[in-house]
Amino acid sequence: MAYTENDRRVLHDTWMSYKAKMRITQIEMAKKLGLTQLEFSDILRGGTIIQHQFVNDFCGILNIDPVLILPSLREAVQKGTFTHSIVKNTFIFDGEIKKVTYVGNQLVVEYEHTPAAS
Repeated sequence: MAYTENDRRVLHDTWMSYKAKMRITQIEMAKKLGLTQLEFSDILRGGTIIQHQFVNDFCGILNIDPVLILPSLREAVQKGTFTHSIVKNTFIFDGEIKKVTYVGNQLVVEYEHTPAAS
């Protein structure tokens, strides 16, 4: 799916609102996204094509659903042409992972937790 200039404006405006509320710099956000400050700026200002992974990562950090804010995604859902989205989740376990299995859409992680000494 190709994102539009309208989507870019919404992402830019969303970023400007978020950074003001959370008092975060563009450099800090770029690091969270695994980008340089210049790459992040280029995406928001139109120097680079918006990639789906960027939208997922950006919206994930801001804890917002991209379908709710991006006009092209909202339109695709309304028309029934939006078929799927790739979502990435990261988990931190307080122990050593011993076994990972999955069945259907369930992921099971077995890990060993060692309580801290009191």
